[in-house]
Amino acid sequence: MVLTVACVVLGVALTTPTHHADAHPLTERLTSVDTTTLTVRRTAFCADLPAATAAAALGGPARTTSWRPGQRMQVGDKLTDVVDEYGCSWATASGAMARAWVFAPPVTSARADKLAHQKPTGCTPLTPAPAAADEPVFGRPSSALTCGDSTLLRGLFGDAWLSCELASHDLDLVGRWCVAVARAAG
Repeated sequence: MVLTVACVVLGVALTTPTHHADAHPLTERLTSVDTTTLTVRRTAFCADLPAATAAAALGGPARTTSWRPGQRMQVGDKLTDVVDEYGCSWATASGAMARAWVFAPPVTSARADKLAHQKPTGCTPLTPAPAAADEPVFGRPSSALTCGDSTLLRGLFGDAWLSCELASHDLDLVGRWCVAVARAAG
């Protein structure tokens, strides 16, 4: 009887799965990923980006909003327009924000070069640049900008122009966020 109980206890111990803590959702550094080999789909991707990823980037739970081409939405303080992109944004109760979007139409390399050199109002090129001028930061070509209290990375992945933004100037955190976005959009 003692031998039977010992065998049952041992069997249960050997077959019960051990619980491992979930991996942190922002483990991949931008500097360790060759973004020129990533492919991004020009479709809705927000549902593929777990809420835990945005929460980790923003430091807490966030409310999600998403949009698609043809949808009318507010694109500025007092400007409403019809968008031509798939995108999503996350906002915490404290006002922290993250956004990501991909243009719906394909983008050529020539068009991407122009986009990479455009500066949205209120944005300036990131200084110092996170990589040498001939190295892609986030796709190829790409650009990195500071826009008020946020950092915006954008670039060409195949024929998809992908942008990601995080209310942070911590380049490591922004890079990790943008890698997670690119993986979800891939």
